[in-house]
Formats: sequence, structure tokens, C-alpha cells
Amino acid sequence: MLNEERIRLMTKMASYEEGEGKEYMPIKQYYRKDYVGLGMIKTFITSSIAFGILFLCWVLYDMDNITYILSNRDLTELGMFVLVIYIIFIAVYQVIALGVYNWRYSRATASIKGYHSVMKKVEKLQEREERSLPLED
Repeated sequence: MLNEERIRLMTKMASYEEGEGKEYMPIKQYYRKDYVGLGMIKTFITSSIAFGILFLCWVLYDMDNITYILSNRDLTELGMFVLVIYIIFIAVYQVIALGVYNWRYSRATASIKGYHSVMKKVEKLQEREERSLPLED
């Protein structure tokens, strides 16, 4: 005999695996520290590329002022200024990434805990069903 509640819970688990689970299950393959660290490395790389693109756009847009700055200033001073701006840019993005990746990991942990509680209910129902079935010879 089929247990309707077990079937309902298994259907719920299957829909979770196809929906939210696709996003959250890969996250839970990592420890929090590893997941956040990997995310911050990706953020560092992408924010460095973004800074380079923004810097290039600024150079192309403000070419007149840049030639004036280059003719009147020391190049090391300009380089230090750009480096400080770059460090501030990266630091802001890293702080944001730290918060975002920690939040994502926490959300995935809570979601997976719910999934595992449903899985335990299904296992208990299955054990109860197996115990109540008569043995066939």
C-alpha cells in the first residue's frame, strides 16, 4: 500500500532539488571559509578588470587634462594616486563580497537544513511502513 504522506514529501523533495536545490546544493559542498574565500578571489579578479576598464574610459574621456597632469606632475605621484584609488576600489568591493557570500552561505545552510528534515521524515515513514508489512515467505 502506498503511503500518501511519504509520496507528498518525496514530491516536495524532488521539486526542491529541481528548484532551489540547484542553487543551494553546490554551495553546501564547501566549508563556509572556502566558499567565501573563493567568492572573494573571483570578486578581486572581476573588480580589477572593472577598475581597468573604468580607468581606461576615464583616460580616453579626459585626455586633455591627463596630458596637462602628465606634463606638470611627477609620474610617481600620479602612479601613487592611481594605486590608492585602486586599493580603495578593491577594498570596497571585497567588503561587499564578504557580506554577500556569507549571506548566500547562511541562506543555503538554512534551506538545506529544511530539505534534510523532510528527508528524515521520509526515512522514518519508510521504516515505519517496512515494519508494518508482513514478511512474505
